[in-house]
Amino acid sequence: MMTLGLMSLSHQHENDYAEELAIRASNYGIRFIRFTPLDITPGSTQIKAHSYHPKSAQWNEIKCEIPDWIYDRCFYGKDQRSRKAKPIVEWLKKYPKTSFLGYGLPDKWTVFKTLKTDSIVQAYLPLTTIAQSGQDILRRLAKEKSCVLKPAYSGGRGIIYLEMTGKTVKASYQVGKHKQLKSFSKQASFETWCKKILQHRYLLQSYLDIQDQEGYPCDIRLLLQKNSSGEWKLSGKTVRRSYQHALLTNTTGTGEAMSFENWLLSIPKKRQTILLDDLNTIHQAVPTTLEAEHGRLFELGLDICLTKDGKVWLIDVNSKPGKKTFLSQSSETMRDFLYNGPLAYCLFLEEVNKKEAEKK
Repeated sequence: MMTLGLMSLSHQHENDYAEELAIRASNYGIRFIRFTPLDITPGSTQIKAHSYHPKSAQWNEIKCEIPDWIYDRCFYGKDQRSRKAKPIVEWLKKYPKTSFLGYGLPDKWTVFKTLKTDSIVQAYLPLTTIAQSGQDILRRLAKEKSCVLKPAYSGGRGIIYLEMTGKTVKASYQVGKHKQLKSFSKQASFETWCKKILQHRYLLQSYLDIQDQEGYPCDIRLLLQKNSSGEWKLSGKTVRRSYQHALLTNTTGTGEAMSFENWLLSIPKKRQTILLDDLNTIHQAVPTTLEAEHGRLFELGLDICLTKDGKVWLIDVNSKPGKKTFLSQSSETMRDFLYNGPLAYCLFLEEVNKKEAEKK
């Protein structure tokens, strides 16, 4: 019996999701375990994993070999655990006796450059460059009056909104519901601040006004996942609505999820048709473009926004999308697809490997 291991940085991460996968795994002839990269015994291929027992509804510690297949759900921060885990995961990706359902995506700048090569996707990408210096940012502000700094290596954390009024530059960012503000009346002080900020890599992106008529920023999230035949399927749509007069939606821990269908009713009918057509175009083009350059992927989250002028923009792509909102809003059929997805795709990959081995 082949083994599928759900790998995360904590044994409690996505616990409900992991339990559901463990319960369903036997239907696919799969042994399911969960583990962290730090559970691997140094200098060996043994891991201290956890196996779920439905009768007791408990996870029990077991010792076993590195699993045949790995479902990577590791989310890294700046903590020591993340720093220790990253090189272990990179080693696992090269270990010949295991394979990943999906190998993930690199930093956001590399992803952006890849998407830029596709003539269809390119039309949906906002103007984006690497922030080189304070002067570089000032030149952009002189043209556009406002722009956004996005960390190249994180999700919604650390996004900074910049606005120029006269010779004064204001930098705003959100900490939970609270907006923090810095004001620079002198170019030298702004450049000094930028020098400190840009010790880390940031993307410099045009600011998109995505506030609705009531002043709430909204964006659309699409969840894509491969099915039992290895084909990409749109498996969920939701809308994320941030706090009133907030600058952005993709800031960690803020806002609320809305039903896509309910939100769509607030859009004029003519614009609805165009929007749905654009969403369809984007979700069909993005996965193949990324896989062609970065290797096998299993799932993707796409962040898309509709600006006040009616334009549709692709603002972020994530190879480890959250599923909690999609699961809570989905029909029973779609929930089954989301829960069964990793198991069915694992079985598909195993069959592909067997057929390839038979040809040799």
